[in-house]
Parts: sequence; C-alpha cells; structure tokens
Amino acid sequence: MELLRKNIHTERIKAKALLQIPLEEDFNVSDTKPDVARVICCSGCVKTDEVKMGMNKIWVKGRLEFQVLYQPEGQEADLSGMEGEIPFMEEIYLDKMEGQDRVVCKAQLDDLRVHIINSRKLNVQAVISLEPKVEETVSEEICTDLDSLDAGGLESGIEYRKKKLDYLETAVKKRDLLRIHEETKLPAGMPDLGTAIWKSMDIAHISFKAVDEKLAVNGEMCVFVVYREDNSDKINWYEAMVPFSGSVECQNSREGMLADVSYDIGHEEISIRDDSDGEPRIIGVEATLELEIKLYQKEQEQVVADVYGVSCEVNAVTDSRSFRDLLADINIEEKLMRNVKLEDADGKVLQICHSNARAVIEDIAFDADEIKITGAVELKILYTSNTEVPAICCVHDSVPFEVTREIEGAKDANIEQYTAQVQMTQQNVSIKDSEQLEWHGMLNIRVLVYDSKSEAILTDLKLSPIPAEVLEGLPGFAIYYVNNGDSLWQIGKKYYVSVERIKEINNLTDDAIKAGDRLLIVK
Repeated sequence: MELLRKNIHTERIKAKALLQIPLEEDFNVSDTKPDVARVICCSGCVKTDEVKMGMNKIWVKGRLEFQVLYQPEGQEADLSGMEGEIPFMEEIYLDKMEGQDRVVCKAQLDDLRVHIINSRKLNVQAVISLEPKVEETVSEEICTDLDSLDAGGLESGIEYRKKKLDYLETAVKKRDLLRIHEETKLPAGMPDLGTAIWKSMDIAHISFKAVDEKLAVNGEMCVFVVYREDNSDKINWYEAMVPFSGSVECQNSREGMLADVSYDIGHEEISIRDDSDGEPRIIGVEATLELEIKLYQKEQEQVVADVYGVSCEVNAVTDSRSFRDLLADINIEEKLMRNVKLEDADGKVLQICHSNARAVIEDIAFDADEIKITGAVELKILYTSNTEVPAICCVHDSVPFEVTREIEGAKDANIEQYTAQVQMTQQNVSIKDSEQLEWHGMLNIRVLVYDSKSEAILTDLKLSPIPAEVLEGLPGFAIYYVNNGDSLWQIGKKYYVSVERIKEINNLTDDAIKAGDRLLIVK
C-alpha cells in the first residue's frame, strides 16, 4: 500500500526575546555652534547595524541617532540644532538558537530626554527595546491519497475517508531593500532655502501588495525642514507630504497572496538642492527601507483522515503535525481627539508649524472572541508664539487609546503569533484658544492573527489478516440501532463492512442517519 504524499511549507516560531536597555551619554556642543540656553525639542531613532548569531545567543550592534533643536544664549528669535549618536552592543540570550538560524531584530525607541549640563554640554538619556525573533520555515509531509487499492490481496479491502486541511503555504520569505529618491519644491512666494537647522522625515502611511513576481509598495512621507533663509538670517520652515512608490522583485509572488511585511528605515538623508534656475528651492529625500517580506498563499487540501479494513486488519500510524493558518486579517480605523494645553500660555499662538504623532502599541490581548489593543499616541507639536523668544515653540502630550474588535473563532483557536502595523494616516491641529490646541487624528491598525493547528497526519499503514478470534466474534448479519453521534463510518469500522455496502443494503442515498434508525448489517 503506497501513501501519496505532498510537501507543504509553513512557518514556526523557534525563539524570541525582549530586552529593554537604557542609554546615556554626555555631548559637547560643537565649536561652530552657539551656546545652549534652552532645549526646544528632540527626536531620535534606533538603527540596527549588525546581528551576529551564536549558540543560544545573539549580539546586536547598533546606534541611537538623535537631533536637538535649541534656543541659543543671548540671541533673540534665533534657533540652532545639533546631532549625535550613541552606539550600543548587546548580547541577548535566545533559547534553542543555533548559529545558522535567521534572526529578525526589531528595535524601538521608547523614551528620549535631553538635559542641559551647561551651555556647552548636553546629557542625552534614552530607553530602547530590542525584540529578536527566530522564525523557521519547516517542510511537512501530508498524505493526500492511497494508491494500489486495486492490486488485490489485503489491499483490496480498505476503506478510507478524507478531511479538509486549511493552511498557509509560505511562497516568499526574504529580506530586501527599497530605495526612495523623491523631492519636493518650495511653493512660489516662500524664501529660498539656506542652512537647514532641523530636518525630519516620517512615513505617514505605507501599504504592500503582492503582484506577479513583485511586491508593490506605495506610501506617503511627511518631510519637515526648519531653515535659515538664503539671503537673510530669518528662520522659516516648510512641511510637505511627499508620495512615493516602488517595487521589489519577489520570485513566486502572485496577485492575491497575503503580504506580511515589516520595515525599518535604514539610511535617510534630506538635502537642499538647486532648481533649474540655480536657486536653492528643492528638498531632496533619499531613504532606504529595510523590508522583511513574507508572502503566503492560502491553500486547502484534502488529506486522508482515517482508514479501516473490510477484509484485513489495518493499523494506521499517525503523527501530530502543526500548520499555520490565518485566523483574522483585521483593519481598524479609530478617530482620536485631544485638547493639548500649552506649557506656557502667556503668549498667543500665531501659527501651527508641524505636528508629529507617533503611535505605539503597548499591549495586544485576546479574550474569548475579542482582541483588545491598547497603546498611546506620542504628540509633538511645533508652533510659533508672539511672546516667546524662540521663533518656534514645542509642546508634548500623550493620547492613550484602546480599541476592541471581535474575532470569529478566536476562543477555540491556538493563537501562535500576530503581527501589527500601526499608522497615523491623518492628523490636523487647530488653535482652540490662547491656552489650548485641538488635535485630531485617524489611527489605522492592521493586525494579522495566525492560528497554529495540530492535525493527526497519516504516516504509514500496516496491513495484516483479521485475527481468527475477531472473525468468530463478527455476526453474519445484525440489526443495529443508531445512537446519538453515530456515523456510517463508525458503524462500518466496527463491523468490518464498507460504508457503500451498508448504504446499498439499507437503500440509503446519502450518509445521513439519526438516533433511533435501524440498520441491517450483513458481513
């Protein structure tokens, strides 16, 4: 008896960890920069440069890049800025980790603070999180059919039935880079660009779609620059939403596949360029998105579920195998609103310059058939005031959120993993009164929830003659009264009779039976 088999590829989490580490360092202000009177705002990001693998551990090498916008001493209505980085090297223990395993390490900035030690020295403190994870692609064999059923002998008297198996087949798993080269031009009427004091580029929203042999990427980034005007020392600023698109080669990718893609911003650079007239009016943006790509094909296969013999004894050997399936693909949109109180309300707000909203998911919990997502949006709003000495002021706030959605089947599922991508797709700030700003934002969360299913898979069949004592105990014919939960399959297996034989003798057109029915069993 030959088992017809098929190999399928699925994902499995082998190891993961979470490490939160503090960073702190003092920085001297460059001799080319003025003295520091007050820190207006700061920003930072964590870059992972290298991950080395070993037995049961990894080494993560990277750096925290930061920039500071500050008010110089003794200079009214002026601004200056400085940049720096704090390197780090961490050893992280990962159980079951082997040297050849492939590790994905997610790095995140949890907190950043800058303190003035004196006018020429700043203290930078930060907390970062490192979350390494090892996912391996495993190949599993499933039995889809039985062959040689007409070969005669013991093999001629075998009954078998099938069951449906839904799973995700891993079609593409790779790392790749998407290079972004975009630019935006100052609108007519704005002064030419001089020296950039503060530069920022944030991905406002991004989407990924599997197409034939490629992964299509579309998004929009918010570019913000504070600069000195070219022909004067006046401070000005410019903000623009810049669309971008591109694609990454993905062999075996097909339209309609499930795309589970995470990204980190690697190299990023904002530069000032001349336009066709030779005037510095173009802001160029170059960035590298480091993509972790997984494309899945939803598959359904009929596998052999159970076997018994009519003219022989069958010992079906099974083994429990795990398969990954998609339990839910949830897209959540939630409107948020916050009244932001100004830290110094003596002056009047003249204009909103820039709003940066970073949404962070703090916890995802599953309860019965629900998913609950909690987190916060960290707000940083830059504005101008009529009484403040700096040209630009900053206010910080935090907007907590909690969203709940139903997930059908989650109660009985074995949720092995989930991936979540959170974005602020829209935001707007308006002046409510002299003491408050009003912020509105649209929170978008996409969550992919995976179910790990264990199935008994047929791996071997052992056939032997029916023992004499069993044959002697089988009646030539019998009247069987159907009980609750009985099926023709169970009855046929008990009396070594095929399902078709039972249906033929009892004039049944399908497999439906109910408690109290009488069936004639003839061996």
